[in-house]
Amino acid sequence: MTTVKTAAVGTAPGQAMPPCDIRRPVILMTPDLNEMPAAPTESEYVVRANYAQAIAEAGGIPMILPYHAENIDWALSSADGIVVTGARPGADVPDARRQFELQLVLGALKMGKPLLGICHGMQLIGECLGGELATDLPTSNISHLPQGVPDIVAHEITIADGSRLADWSGGAVQHVNSLHRHVLMGEGRFRVTARATDGIIEAFEGETDAFCLGVQWHPEYCLTALDARILKAFVEQSAGIAASYTQSGAFGRRDMVRERLSTLGLSLPEPLDPPGAFAGAVRNGNVVTVSGQVPLVEGRVLKTGILGAGVSIDEGRDCAAQCLLNALAQLERVAGGFERVCGFIRLAGYVAAGSDFTRHGAVIDGASELLRDLFPDRWAHARVALGVASLPRGVPVEIELSAFVADEI
Repeated sequence: MTTVKTAAVGTAPGQAMPPCDIRRPVILMTPDLNEMPAAPTESEYVVRANYAQAIAEAGGIPMILPYHAENIDWALSSADGIVVTGARPGADVPDARRQFELQLVLGALKMGKPLLGICHGMQLIGECLGGELATDLPTSNISHLPQGVPDIVAHEITIADGSRLADWSGGAVQHVNSLHRHVLMGEGRFRVTARATDGIIEAFEGETDAFCLGVQWHPEYCLTALDARILKAFVEQSAGIAASYTQSGAFGRRDMVRERLSTLGLSLPEPLDPPGAFAGAVRNGNVVTVSGQVPLVEGRVLKTGILGAGVSIDEGRDCAAQCLLNALAQLERVAGGFERVCGFIRLAGYVAAGSDFTRHGAVIDGASELLRDLFPDRWAHARVALGVASLPRGVPVEIELSAFVADEI
């Protein structure tokens, strides 16, 4: 019988309540899939309880993530860290799992979410970073599958100097458990930080913007101090994402957006009332549509003219960026704050240009790239860039925008 520890709600008598602005990081865990071909309705998601227990004891809130690709962006926007777990040793993972996890890892890398890969998870993340998966272990003088349950240490690893693992372990040689037949090989956007005595890659650190660590062994069994430190460090890195929450418990994304604006030397304008019989933006359910915005700065036109005849590509890009700032000002007002913006649907760009001008997309990139810089975890959007003969007030660019927004948080 397996006993799973759970955290009690509340505090002991005389114990101080935790500050209301501290939120434990939400950690998504990928499960394995126990397929039932003869009875598909009985297929099961499965993940060992000690994954969740280890994350909880390290300070996180573990959550199992089913394989629904259409929910990946939403899940990543809500999560603070992702664990790609192990699989049955030597067995090929179901294609549904592999395809889902590939999309999940690529999305996490793009959004800058902390990643921890364990066994199969390390191999899959390593593949995403350019490594290669070998399905057969080379001949070795040590066993990488000494027993069916990896609840004892199995072999030595040698840790590279200057790595995170070296900082956490306090020594070049450590002992780890083992339960695998597949291995990661080759090179990629990662630094190998530990090997077994037979040369097998046992750990890497991703050369990525955010925390990215892969380990071939199973630290969730918490057999050594290094295991505990790995999990604690991952949760601490994820807590850096969670720290953007405000005292009210809502996402602190508005401040983050404005901080990014300040870093770029930009500021959000006050939303202006439209010059005609229409609204600057309209909300319908969880979708906000912002009316077309032109490059106005404090009510004055930034630039007039057409692309290819007096307006350069760079000037057009600047105008597109200003249009986006004006659109975001409208969006913030109607959504009730950037903390409620979950993602974007469509950005439409209109470029006043001559008939021989063909670089409309390069102009609208000025808006799309700024949107990516300001909302790095949820910027993805569909787009159209159209050429037109003229635009209101003689401006060279106009931008309209639509976004998903959440209800009260």
